[in-house]
Amino acid sequence: MNKICIIGLGLLGGSIGKECISKNLTKQVVGFGRNSESLKKAKQLGLVHEISESFEDLNQADLIIIATPVKQYSTIFKKINQFLSPTTLITDVGSTKKNVINDASCFLDDHYAKFIGSHPIAGSEKHGPEAAQLGLFKNKNIIITPHEKNTKEDIDFISNFWNSLEGTSLIMDAVSHDEIFSTVSHLPHALAMIFMSMLNGKNNKDELLRFAASGFRDFTRIAASSPEMWKDIFIDNKEACLKDLNEFKKQIEKFESIVLNEEDLEKYLQYASTLRSNWNE
Repeated sequence: MNKICIIGLGLLGGSIGKECISKNLTKQVVGFGRNSESLKKAKQLGLVHEISESFEDLNQADLIIIATPVKQYSTIFKKINQFLSPTTLITDVGSTKKNVINDASCFLDDHYAKFIGSHPIAGSEKHGPEAAQLGLFKNKNIIITPHEKNTKEDIDFISNFWNSLEGTSLIMDAVSHDEIFSTVSHLPHALAMIFMSMLNGKNNKDELLRFAASGFRDFTRIAASSPEMWKDIFIDNKEACLKDLNEFKKQIEKFESIVLNEEDLEKYLQYASTLRSNWNE
């Protein structure tokens, strides 16, 4: 490739740029974003070769990667459409897919066929260009969600791109993707954030935090994730998230009943312990 453009240079976008430069995957990596200071920082950190605040510089890109919060996508699609070359492929790193594909179909016009959704199952609670790192995608699954207009050639190109970052590409339909990741990713983030919000409302929160240790740290780590990004994820995948929250409320009620009646509590806990022990990350 001659030119890769990355819109959004936080943890994921910055890490992609860093990998592309490190592995010599392209002659030029150009970074785009709203915040000029973050763009300058990304260039200083070696995440991109060049930076720009004008989408005119997307011209002649082989690949464009959108790495912003998902609710910004529709605006980005509208703005970039006029600057896209006919052969330019577009992908993203968003944690939701059904609405993203719908937005692409509405706002990319003839370029819709060149958009192929991606979701790297990689990241951390840290955000911003300073969080970017080499090896973030190594041995991580990258979910690719093609739509009916994509060609096999373009899907293979996107798959091979992620494989070149040492990820493992997997194909999935967008609806299944959103349902699965609501349960295994979005709900756990919601629970950690709800717990921290509960703690924040307590008058003795400072004293409680003074005695918090490893279990607290492990459970709440992801609550420190980007509020802007997760606001968009919860809203964009609202239907699946609310369904999972409702199921979780039923489990809370069941657990309350078990504790209250002191019946089968160890059996209930054993099921949870066994499932977690048998899971291999």
